[in-house]
Amino acid sequence: MMLGWRAKIGQIRPATAIEGAEEWRQLTLPGVAFADARTIVPKVDRDGLQVMMSQVLEASRQLATSKVDLIVQCGAPGTFLEGPAADERIKREIFDAVGIPAITMQEAAVKALKALDVTTIALGSIYTDDVNEALATSLEAQGFRVTAMEGLGLDDPYEASLHDIDSAYRLGRSVYRKSGNADVTLISCGTYRTFGMLKYLEMDTGAPVISSNQSTLWHAFRTLGMPDVIPELGALWSAA
Repeated sequence: MMLGWRAKIGQIRPATAIEGAEEWRQLTLPGVAFADARTIVPKVDRDGLQVMMSQVLEASRQLATSKVDLIVQCGAPGTFLEGPAADERIKREIFDAVGIPAITMQEAAVKALKALDVTTIALGSIYTDDVNEALATSLEAQGFRVTAMEGLGLDDPYEASLHDIDSAYRLGRSVYRKSGNADVTLISCGTYRTFGMLKYLEMDTGAPVISSNQSTLWHAFRTLGMPDVIPELGALWSAA
């Protein structure tokens, strides 16, 4: 049987981390296969992320040799530091280069927020304060309101891989408590593991949770016309 008989999804991930790709693979997703390409991220700041984004088209060319159905640009700060227009630009550049549709990780988070029809956000991330501020500015430009924000202050991309789901749970619960009962908790960073705790954070806060890796997989499935529902990945996966 051919691997990926329903869909082959190409993912462009930072070279420092395998966690996000492995979260996807550890799910039971019949007929879905993943192809990987990597980019080098010297540092999670504007200069380092520009280096990462300069490698996206070459990574897309690598994935195109696997005949993937969709290319996913992972690394949300790579686009949100430029503002909302960057997602469409990157998607267009990928399609023009290889003729394969693309989505971005940051676009996926925004699509997820809209699917859940939320307005106020408790924002948690691995990022430094200045990167968090840029993310909040980008979200607010798209009609959302960030009512609390908390980050781990990391700028070494590898360090995010050293944090397990208990870290993401504690961060999410902490920032939600500060938020004044925000509509949703958003946890940003595709390397930051979240899958095992999403339903528990939702249960314990009473609010839906969106994480980078969860929303990007959801958006990839919906873009490919696949209506799968994965209950352990939270309320988002029951959204249209």
